[in-house]
Amino acid sequence: MLSEKNRRRTRIVAVVLFILAGLILMSGCGRVLDHAFQKTVEPDQGRIVLAGLSEDVAVRRDDLGIPVIEAKNFDDLMVAAGYVMASDRLAQMVMLSLLGQGRLSEMAGALTLDIDLLVRTFNLAEAARMEYEASGADIKHLLEMFSRGVNAYIATHADRLPPDFILAGYTPEPWEPVNSFYIYNLLNMGLSFNLREEVAFLNIAGVIGPEKAAWLVPIYPDEPLPLAQAEKLQDLNLTEIQKDAKRLSIISDKFRDLFMPLGAPASNNWAVAPQRTQRNASIIANDTHLAHEHPAPWMLIHFKSPEYHAAGVAVAGIPGIIAGYNGQIAWGMTMVMGDTQDLFLEKLSVMDGKTHYLYKDQWLPVVEREEIFSVKGGRDVVHTISHTRNGPLLNAALAKKLRHAALPPPIKTPMGLALRSTMQEPGRSMEAMFDLNRATDMESASRAIRRIRTLSLNFIYGNRDHIAWQVSGRYPLRKAGRGQLPVPAWTGEYDWTGYADADDHPFVMDPDAGYLGTANHRTISPDYPLILSSSWVSPGRAERINSLLCDDRLHTWESSVRMQADRHDPFVEKLKGVLFDSSVSEEINQEIQSWSDKKKITDANEALAVLEAFDGEMSSESKGAAVYGVFRHVFIHHVFADELNPLDDVPWQSFISMVQAIYGADQDHLLAREDSPFWNDVSTPVIETKAQILARALAETIAQTENLLGKNRDAWAWGKLLTYRWRTQMTRMKTMLPFWKRWAVGLMGRYTDRGPYPAGGNYDTLNVAGYRKGENYDVWLIPVMRMVVDFGLDEPMFLTSCGGQSGNPASPHYDDGIAFWLDGAARPMPFQEGNILRQYHKVRVLAASRLL
Repeated sequence: MLSEKNRRRTRIVAVVLFILAGLILMSGCGRVLDHAFQKTVEPDQGRIVLAGLSEDVAVRRDDLGIPVIEAKNFDDLMVAAGYVMASDRLAQMVMLSLLGQGRLSEMAGALTLDIDLLVRTFNLAEAARMEYEASGADIKHLLEMFSRGVNAYIATHADRLPPDFILAGYTPEPWEPVNSFYIYNLLNMGLSFNLREEVAFLNIAGVIGPEKAAWLVPIYPDEPLPLAQAEKLQDLNLTEIQKDAKRLSIISDKFRDLFMPLGAPASNNWAVAPQRTQRNASIIANDTHLAHEHPAPWMLIHFKSPEYHAAGVAVAGIPGIIAGYNGQIAWGMTMVMGDTQDLFLEKLSVMDGKTHYLYKDQWLPVVEREEIFSVKGGRDVVHTISHTRNGPLLNAALAKKLRHAALPPPIKTPMGLALRSTMQEPGRSMEAMFDLNRATDMESASRAIRRIRTLSLNFIYGNRDHIAWQVSGRYPLRKAGRGQLPVPAWTGEYDWTGYADADDHPFVMDPDAGYLGTANHRTISPDYPLILSSSWVSPGRAERINSLLCDDRLHTWESSVRMQADRHDPFVEKLKGVLFDSSVSEEINQEIQSWSDKKKITDANEALAVLEAFDGEMSSESKGAAVYGVFRHVFIHHVFADELNPLDDVPWQSFISMVQAIYGADQDHLLAREDSPFWNDVSTPVIETKAQILARALAETIAQTENLLGKNRDAWAWGKLLTYRWRTQMTRMKTMLPFWKRWAVGLMGRYTDRGPYPAGGNYDTLNVAGYRKGENYDVWLIPVMRMVVDFGLDEPMFLTSCGGQSGNPASPHYDDGIAFWLDGAARPMPFQEGNILRQYHKVRVLAASRLL
């Protein structure tokens, strides 16, 4: 640990460097920073003696800096993996580890203290430590070897650590094996869905009441809205709990936006059976949709030793393949959208100075634990977190001011929010993931996936002759309800009774159709005996996968690459059905013709004409795509903003969060819900209909498009609105910083950030481009990796990342993958020795230390 004197000196140096960097960037001399930070970039070639190796290890890199690590034994492979990952992404590893422990404020200061408190309230670190302790000797040994490699890098680069540490004034601690579990548990948290929706429901219900808010709960139209469950909340006094819910929304949104790129609800995967492929061998494809930033969420990496050979994408800090290929099996995944969290409303009371909660007519004392937070630049903070039988009470984590006293007062609010989550149940899932990496056939792969209990994923996997879909995770069994809304805890009627057996999870192998595909949609029938979720992504991407795979042509790896680049939106045809061939079509036209404003009539008719001619191709050059995108934005405001104003308040922001990516109320109301109360504009004295609101939205669409893109229709293009930007987390934190830091970070962004680039697509295209519908057109969700494995080829694997391999902006491999990704190119990932040598022509030898 650093002394207080050294801490102050480090902070002063960081401030001076920040200001100097800003001044340099004001002069436009980014190359000066490249030169200044060049010594922090690990060479691609040469030789270095590395403590902890028994034999030399070769690290080969291609023109994009992607490594193949070749070792003569498994221990050396893991030591080298630690060194290589640290050389490429040490800052990302450290940040994720600190985040998973709720210690980020030690690096970032008070800015992230609320996030640390939320993570500690969830008790993620304890769950990670329990899973580590429960793991077998092999995984512990593997992570010990990996840690040696990370620490060897830290020790040999103490005077030339990456710029992130220099600018933050932070010195990383020695890496420990359990750190990988802290990061792994963040994956689990990111894949746990529905908590945000339950909190959003409370925020919205506070404005319009629970029963009306139930119309906004994401659910497919063939399933009932949770009106009966919402009615049970109607008579509860939720005033105090809604204040906490607002605060939770603010903190969790900050947590998600800044630090959870691995928690976005989107991805595609599919598999094509041999009889439907040109080369009579299976094809496996996967593209994961996450937040694009610097550095990219995934690392591309290839491990090679006599005991272990696998390539694919990895998370910085975990020395294994999350999605990839091992020479015999290929696998990819998407989010199940698993509902593995429930919010319980707890009745609270203070008795003898201690907080109690009500359960089945008995007042039980909460269990308390004390947490100490170290804050860079400030005093330590001591906080007490309380638990009920359902889990941690979130109330304390939502306090607007954190105390600096060791003895906190009891919780005084009469109602509490307790989180029940499968995250609180450790297992041996990381061990199972490594078993999947080493699977040699379909049976061993299936066994491994059954043991992955902390990650709710749709695995698509296969070998040359077989394909399969299998659901992993842990899904609660509830006495009542589906987990859509917060529920009363004191009656016990919504208690969890256990978890579904992994053998009851959905599983399909070698289907008669000859293909499989998932895209975060509902993959099971509504009456399936196991509740996976009630919140699904719009089925558009899944429908597009099905339409492209079900035809009679024989598929190739090239056709899968084309599918991954596809920007056709199937929802467009559904919208056109509503506008031009439905019960409201004539009513829309009648409403338009009844207006006295000729400009509005012209605009509405123009919007109808453009949309009728639009073919659904969301290309960056398309005029129709631009008008369609603006219409979707305007529609959200016309239907929902009157009830949820003001737009900068938490209820509206909660609603906007609810309609991102998933099948939300905006799509639901476009296609159906003619009886919804939201069609009425509460700001007017009359009661409006769906047709009237649609007509108004059509007219405003043209006016807004003119405002955004000008009056020249020939210049209208979707890519002028929708843009890609690659930003660092530091840049994304800019608005939360004090002035001088905001100024410096803004200037630093000129050096670290990339873009804008014209984008195409949207949430419903296979080549996804997610943006905040109803708010802006800034893309934040993309296919950050694209993988295709064609078992009919001598070299089956192709793998591409959205960014650079290195997290260091001074490295040539910081952003060189962006252009490759924008082109939609397919990058081979060879396994045969000769092809590896040809592609990976830069070699750095990690030499074993030998005593003479």
